[in-house]
Amino acid sequence: MVVDTSALPDGTALLAGTARVVITPPVGIHLTGFAGRAPSTGVHDDLTATALLLAERDPSGAARDDTRVAVVALDLLYMPGDTLVPAIKAQVERATGIPSDRVLLCCSHTHYGPVLNGRQEGGEEPIAVAYHQALAHQIAGVILAASQNLRPVTLAVGRGSVKVGINRRELRDGRIVLGQNPPGTLDSEVLVWRFDAAGGPDVTPGAPAGWVRRSPETVATIVNYACHPVSLTSSTRHVSADYPGVMRGVVEKLVGGTCLFLQGAAGNINPSLMIAEWDVPRRLGHALGAEATRALLLAEPVAAAPLRFARQAAGLPALTPPSIDAGRARVAELEQDRSRILSQNPPNAGRLWWVDTVLERTRKGLDALESGRPLPPVDATFAALRLGDTALVTNPSELFCEIGMAIKQGSPFAHTAVVGYTDGAVGYIPTRAAYPEGGYEVERACRVNPEAGELLQETSLCLLGSLRDG
Repeated sequence: MVVDTSALPDGTALLAGTARVVITPPVGIHLTGFAGRAPSTGVHDDLTATALLLAERDPSGAARDDTRVAVVALDLLYMPGDTLVPAIKAQVERATGIPSDRVLLCCSHTHYGPVLNGRQEGGEEPIAVAYHQALAHQIAGVILAASQNLRPVTLAVGRGSVKVGINRRELRDGRIVLGQNPPGTLDSEVLVWRFDAAGGPDVTPGAPAGWVRRSPETVATIVNYACHPVSLTSSTRHVSADYPGVMRGVVEKLVGGTCLFLQGAAGNINPSLMIAEWDVPRRLGHALGAEATRALLLAEPVAAAPLRFARQAAGLPALTPPSIDAGRARVAELEQDRSRILSQNPPNAGRLWWVDTVLERTRKGLDALESGRPLPPVDATFAALRLGDTALVTNPSELFCEIGMAIKQGSPFAHTAVVGYTDGAVGYIPTRAAYPEGGYEVERACRVNPEAGELLQETSLCLLGSLRDG
């Protein structure tokens, strides 16, 4: 695409385009995010895929194809990195020519979206398989549409703070449970990016020269915040984007443009309100949306170039029990859980799948300790995007907020967003200190050893450093 650059301010070097498509699944598909739920019974609000395509422009105004990066914000729990992610990216590359490694698939982590893993309950049913196949074409199409909307933009960044989330690792009767832990660490920071149409605002018609000017048109906004979208609890069987969908509506109405929500390091953060009532995501979304709007309207202009992108794969150390005795005890405990589920009439298929998954993982870890043969690493891919003096860095995990905050603090960029649930799913990555404490994130949903968090942090900072130096 070629644009008229004659009226652009000096230094305008970034092009941006957006598009959105509805990806709401059919009623009757299994939902994912909580084990043992029955299929969906309705749709409360639509799920969407929102694409932001970014590229540097050359002197003629054309997009430099070798700089294109597609950021796609998805109202989904996560995407399996070994099946769905490569299928979608291959379709994107066929449709748009954008290399698959320059596409970021960022899930909001809503727990009221469709099953995406063929190995989970309902994931192999025809309704789910058809949805997965259609999703690749929908995402490729929305990126293609965004590429046709490219226009020169300027960039402004800002930050705010709101306590929509709360640390969920509550100590109760000597055990860590999923509850509320007000003294626990919380990342309440709201990071925002605003992309405005370049060329400067026009004088309002009829006003004296230099008196009143229109605000520039906002093309797109990004809101980065860390909190699980689980505000409606496990009892809800309606499809919903949860509070991020409400937040987007607030920002788009008050600021303009197309809003992308990018989920942060939310592994140990739940909403401060969790009740199966639709007023709850409305309240949370309005609170986050209001603070994001304030930060966006007061955002400070920054250089939007250079645009730089880097990606790196890493093998994270697979989880093993802390000792052989601990591993044997854990296997016995899980086998008892499995027997209890099988004794029910009928057994809960979702809970049985979950226990079988954890049991298999624990047995493999125990075998590694007993045999001395190390487990293969857990594959993960990381990416970082730089726009001038700002950056975002992605990972495929449910990262504890302490690690996300450390990455932001150690970043060479003053304004850095940490984005989880991107380009795959490796499960929870807790802090090293959380492992001896136990709890759901460690005992039930973790696939990696305690040093994984430090490796993820180091990899993220190295990627950011390479963009600063490059």
